[in-house]
Amino acid sequence: MPEILIKIANEEERQACYGLAYEVFCEEMGTLREDADHEKRIVVDDAIARSHLLYATVDGELAGTMGMLIGDERPFPPHFEHGFEVARFLPVVPRERMAINIRFLVREKFRSSMLSFRMMVESAVFLTGRGVDLVFCDCQPHLLNLYESLGFRPYAPVFDQPGFGVMVPLLFSLHDVAHLRSIRSPLLRYFPKHADRPELCARISSLLPAEAPVASGAALEGEKWAETFGVLSRASEPVGAFQGFSEEELAAFLERSQILECAEGQQVILEGQGTRTAFVILDGSVDVRANGKTVAHLKAGELFGEFALLLDTKRTADVFAASPLVRLLVLDDRTLDRVLTSRAELAAKFLLNLSKSLAYRMLKQGR
Repeated sequence: MPEILIKIANEEERQACYGLAYEVFCEEMGTLREDADHEKRIVVDDAIARSHLLYATVDGELAGTMGMLIGDERPFPPHFEHGFEVARFLPVVPRERMAINIRFLVREKFRSSMLSFRMMVESAVFLTGRGVDLVFCDCQPHLLNLYESLGFRPYAPVFDQPGFGVMVPLLFSLHDVAHLRSIRSPLLRYFPKHADRPELCARISSLLPAEAPVASGAALEGEKWAETFGVLSRASEPVGAFQGFSEEELAAFLERSQILECAEGQQVILEGQGTRTAFVILDGSVDVRANGKTVAHLKAGELFGEFALLLDTKRTADVFAASPLVRLLVLDDRTLDRVLTSRAELAAKFLLNLSKSLAYRMLKQGR
C-alpha cells in the first residue's frame, strides 16, 4: 500500500507546492496563467503566501497541497470577503475563528486514491486544533456532490473566481457533528465527541438560506420538476440532449446532476480550461465567444461544453451568462460514466442525441 504523508510545509516545501500549482493549474488545466511566474514556474499570491500549507506526498513524491487561510483582525482578500459573504457570519463567528481552504490540488495520477480525503481530514484536524469554527471553500459545480457528501453545504450564489469561472461557495461547520452524522459523512470518525457544539451550529444554521442556491437534480419536485422536464424533453434545434426521454429516464440521469443559477456576465466556461463538464440551459441564454467575439447565442434547451465532455479536450471558447438569470443543468463525466455503467440504454440514447446535435452543427458551419 502506498505510503501517504501529510504535514504543514516548511519554506522549502512551500516552494515545491507553488511549483506543483504551476504544473496543475497552468500546464494541465490551462488556468491562472496571468498570475503565474513563468520563469520560476510557480503560482503564488498574497493569499496563499499568508496561508498554512499542507504538503502531501505519496511514497516520497509530492502529490498534493492545500492552503488554509485563517482569519485575523484584517479582512480576507476582497473577492473572498464578497464571494463567501463573510460579513453574514460575523455576528456569530469572529473572523479569527474562520478559515478559507484555497488552492486544493492533487496531481492527476493520485486523484483516484485516498489522498484527497486524507488531506481533507488533516485540514479539519489542523483547523479544529487552531480554534477555527467555520471553514469556507469553493468548488466547481460538478464537484458539489463530493463536497456535500463530506459535510460542506452550499449557501450563497455562485461567484466568478479569476482563472476558473463560476464557483460554488461552500461552508463547513467544524462543530456540527449532528449534520455529519445525519449525512453519514466519512469525516465523522475523525471528530472528537467534545467537538460537538449544537448551540453554535444552530446559530450558524439560522443564517443559511431555506433553499440552497445550487440544487441537486434529484431534489426537483412539483412545479420545478415539471418545468425542468418540459425544457429538457422538448424538441430543440435540431435535437436536445434529452429529447425523447421519459420522466423516469430523465430522473435516473439527473440523480447526481446539479442545477445552478448564474447572473448576467458571469463566466461559465474559460477557453483553454481542462474541465470536462457540459451544460444544458434551463432558463435564460448564454453567449459563446472566441477571440473576444460572440460566435453563438444559445437559449433554453440548448447544450454547450459537450466537446470537452466527450473528447477530453480543453475548452475551445469562453461562455458567459447573457441574461439577468441563467439556470443551468450541470452534466459531468462522472454522471456519464455512472449512467454508462448502470443504464447503458440511457447512455446510448443520450450519446445518439449528442451525435445528431454535433453533426447538425458541423453541417450548419459548412454551409
